[in-house]
Formats: sequence, C-alpha cells, structure tokens
Amino acid sequence: MENPGMVDSDGFAFRNAMSEIGGSDSIAFRNAMSEMGSSGSGQVGREDMFKYRMKITFVDQYGMQEAGIDGGGVFKEFLTSLVREAFDPNMGLFTTTAQHNIYPNPESMQTDSEARQLVLDKYKFLGAVIGKALYEGVLVDAPFAQFFLGCCVGQLPEFNDLPTLDEDLYNGLVALKNYVVTQPGDEDEIYKVFGLDFTLTVRLRDGQRKTVLLVPQGDQIKVTAQNRLQYLDLIAQYKLDKQIAAPVRAFVAGLHTVIPETWMRLLFASPLELSRLLCGDSGTIDVRDWQRNTMYEGAFHAQGRMHPMVREFWDIVETELTEPQRQRLCRFATSCERPPLLGFAELNPRFCISGNNADDADSRLPSASTCVNLLKLPVYSSRQIMRDKLVTAIESNAGFDLS
Repeated sequence: MENPGMVDSDGFAFRNAMSEIGGSDSIAFRNAMSEMGSSGSGQVGREDMFKYRMKITFVDQYGMQEAGIDGGGVFKEFLTSLVREAFDPNMGLFTTTAQHNIYPNPESMQTDSEARQLVLDKYKFLGAVIGKALYEGVLVDAPFAQFFLGCCVGQLPEFNDLPTLDEDLYNGLVALKNYVVTQPGDEDEIYKVFGLDFTLTVRLRDGQRKTVLLVPQGDQIKVTAQNRLQYLDLIAQYKLDKQIAAPVRAFVAGLHTVIPETWMRLLFASPLELSRLLCGDSGTIDVRDWQRNTMYEGAFHAQGRMHPMVREFWDIVETELTEPQRQRLCRFATSCERPPLLGFAELNPRFCISGNNADDADSRLPSASTCVNLLKLPVYSSRQIMRDKLVTAIESNAGFDLS
C-alpha cells in the first residue's frame, strides 16, 4: 500500500499523508502536516486535530481507494505505518543508541531559521502522533531510549541515565569518578592519566567535528580530583539534555496537545511504564495467553482451536519457533512484535485466524490483515509444509493487505 489518505468523521481530510519527508523519496508525513496545520471554515486547527476521531482510506499505487470502511482497524494501520516510517533512523529525525533504542537526532537541527522551524514542526507533529497512539491504545513499534521517555513524563535526565544513551561513555566516566589518586599532592594526576579538559567534541551534520566548551574557557580548565564530579555532570547534561533540547521540547509540546502534561505526570511514574503502555510488554510472548484470546473464522470456524491444523499451528508456535520468530509472527499479524501490556485479551480487534481451504493451499504463504489483527492461514496438507510456509512468510518482511 502506498500514499494513505485520511478523513476524519467531522470532514477534515489528509491526502497523501505518508508522502515525502526531509527531501527523501521515502513515504512519510509532510502533506499530513500541511493539512493539519490549516484551519479553514469548518476545520479544527492543529492544536485540536488529534483529539478528534479519524477515519482512514488507503490508496494504492494506481491511485485507487481500497474498498472497505474504517471501523478503527485501518486507522491503526495508518498510525503504525506512519510511526514505522517517520521514526526510522534513516529518515534523519531520530538516531539509535548501541541498544538500538531511538531518540532525537542531534544532527537534525538546521542552521537556517526557516529550515530549523520546519524540523521542529515535524518533531511536534510526531509528538502528537505518539500522543494519539497512547490515547487510542494503539501499540507502536518504536523502542524509545529510556532517558528520552523520561523527558516525556517530566523527569529531568541525570548522570545515571547516561547508560541508556551511551554505555561505553558512562563506563569511562565511572572509571574517572572512581579513580584513586596515588599522589595526593599532585593536583594534575588525573589530568596526566586521562588528559581531559572541560570540552567535548561533537559531530556536525556535514561530518565535521566541533569542540564544545562545557564552561566558559573550558579548553583551559583541566579535569582534576577536585572538579571531576562537576565534569561528569556537565557531560551528562550536554549529552542527555542540551544537544537535543529543542527537538525534545517540540516533541513533548506535540505530545501534550493530546495528553496534557499533568496527565502524563499522574499516569506514568517512570519511563518504563510509558514504554510498556506505548510499545507493549517486552517480556517473552505467552503463547498460551495468545491461544486463549484467539478467534477462528473460515475453515476453522466450526472446530475452532480443536481443528487439527489449528492445533498443529499452536504447537509449532510454542515448540518450534524461536522467541524472535514468535515476535516476528506477532508483528506479521498485528503490526507490533509485542503483545499489549495486559496480554492478548487487550488486542482490539481480537486476534483471529482464518482458514482457507483453497485447492492450491500448499503453494500459498500465510498472509495477514494487520489492521484487524487477522492471520489468514491456508489449510496445508502437512505440518511440515505449514511450518516452512509460516517461517518463510514471517522472515520475508512481507507487507500487509486490506482484503
């Protein structure tokens, strides 16, 4: 599917809402931002837009609208697709930590004031998108860094949050903090060992490097036993706060247009709680819970979980798939590799497996309509064929359809 468009129940339209971003050819959200910023007659301005119900129409590569009515599932598909595209580090707005968690890219900010404001508008828009996902209970595949989520719930980052950004840097700074001075009379011992002053080297957008002064005339101030704690705090403050302050403020402002700041502080006592509600439970998938909360249609409707092929399916999922494969299966069928925080019973719509008794079933791969959490499974002639086809489908990163 390409170029989804979007119409809400009160008449406002978002056409080509996943079009170009940042000058790239990737599907994203530039036109959606343009539409949402307008406030003509009968329209609601950007600040209120995400508070209203939205209905989606997908348009294929030929400009034809997909058949069907958006009862909520198509909106979910649009939202998860938008998040997947816009938060992709290749888009330039976000980058990743060593743990593959994402946070605003310090290199995204432009020097030109007009271009800079456009980038900040994008961050604000994405903050509102995440707020909408929280408000509607839509799980998204966006593993945010913990220090960044802390900013979203009103917590100021501190030195102990540094491992969630750069664990190697944190370990190096801890070594500096815990270094035992062997020559108490030598004030320059730490400087001789570590060779540090109150500066930090950062990379710019063009690939060049720039020296940042942590304090005025920091290049002339040596790090010693007396001031090393100050140095540690300044490094953490710059890395976790100052270098991404503008994008974070814009993102959080967008988030608060949907969920007020006071609500965020009341609802989430920690970044981990926000992460689990937004992205689902990061623990292992409970296959028995998944099975208990599954409906069956098509060839499986009459017998349900007692159908021989259904029983084989669940046994394969539980005993033969690895945990990463189970996560990919969950993503293949629901668009998110994690179940909701309270288990699969909270999926809306409920997870469903539909059996297809086609004559050429053994030549077909499973498919999915992620907008309604539907896995379409051909009735294969053997367990081995089903396993092979299932693994092929989930490993292929195949797209979704809206049949």
